[in-house]
Amino acid sequence: MARCLVHPLLEENEMLTITPKPAVLGATITGLDLRSPLADDLVLQVRDALLRYEVVFFPKAALTPLEQVRLGRMFGTLQSHVALDSLVDVPEVVVFDTAKKATTAEWWHADVTCAPEPPMGAMLQMVVAPPSGGATHWASTTAAYEALDDALKDRLEGLHAVHQSWWQPVEEFIHPVVRTHPENGRKSLFVNGIFTKRIVELDDARSEALLVELYAHIERDEFTVRHDWSSGDIAFWDNRSTQHRVDNDFGDARRCGHRIAIEGDRPR
Repeated sequence: MARCLVHPLLEENEMLTITPKPAVLGATITGLDLRSPLADDLVLQVRDALLRYEVVFFPKAALTPLEQVRLGRMFGTLQSHVALDSLVDVPEVVVFDTAKKATTAEWWHADVTCAPEPPMGAMLQMVVAPPSGGATHWASTTAAYEALDDALKDRLEGLHAVHQSWWQPVEEFIHPVVRTHPENGRKSLFVNGIFTKRIVELDDARSEALLVELYAHIERDEFTVRHDWSSGDIAFWDNRSTQHRVDNDFGDARRCGHRIAIEGDRPR
């Protein structure tokens, strides 16, 4: 059974617990009132948990859009998205609503790696969860990298990949295939099937073969965690060291989520 952790700074608040998932990533955080501003030590504790577990879950937080924006700003400057629908009165909040548009997130990806400085993280609140199905899976690209044999790690050193979006296809950005996390120094694989187009230093055939190999490796079950949503749940993930995808198995049921993204830095 997963052990509940209480941070030393928070010993007087016995309600706050961090419960790791039985996987290489993921933890559930309870005992916080996310509707109110968090004290600095609480923000640090959540950030520490994010760095350690790569994705953290807040069950049934049920925040308003403005409350979600305020929560996100505690961890950095928010980043808008030029190609996705957002709330008119709260433009930082991107809306994923299958009542208006079918999901296209069933393929593994990290968010907006086609930008020069992709988001450091994102928070998704499930406003309306379908009665069944619609789970989200996250993969630790840190664990995936660390599990590679030394020969493949050596092959990847110094390689770079072209990332490109569908909404600005003439614009390309180049990022390292292996990035180093700016906060904890751990290495992770930074290629994904949505935005990565090719490896710069390889010919097309070798590039495609290597990318297919890396994608299959990242998607292995031992590197992933699954979250089955309830309405009001929030997931906060480190976009620098994870990928995610949605199970598109909920038929005609509505699935509506509100997502905010936090500015990141240039991958190195």
